[in-house]
Amino acid sequence: MLPALVGRPDASGRHARCCQQNGATGRTSKEWKEWFPLANDAESIHTPTMSLKNAALLALIGIVLLTVLVVVGFISTVLGVMRDLIPAMALLTSLVHLFASLSVLVFFYVFYQAQS
Repeated sequence: MLPALVGRPDASGRHARCCQQNGATGRTSKEWKEWFPLANDAESIHTPTMSLKNAALLALIGIVLLTVLVVVGFISTVLGVMRDLIPAMALLTSLVHLFASLSVLVFFYVFYQAQS
């Protein structure tokens, strides 16, 4: 059984239902925490090693890989336009993607450098 849907029996012997868990039963929050323990304490953070600097580094690595793919796609589009295989409007779309990717790359680089 799912503990979020069915709890312990109350005084009448019936189980608490999800509609009663919103406070309609008159139970205190301490009683609900005893029945349904949650990991909301500061001591029980699930990823204690993920700091803001580590998150910024991970985002920077991801955007570098994405930018490499966008650059390769842009070069492919330019070569296709020069050979008349791809319409010229595709070059504009590819250029916008390249600009956006480079902008986000610069943002994450500056954000990573600003972390101490």
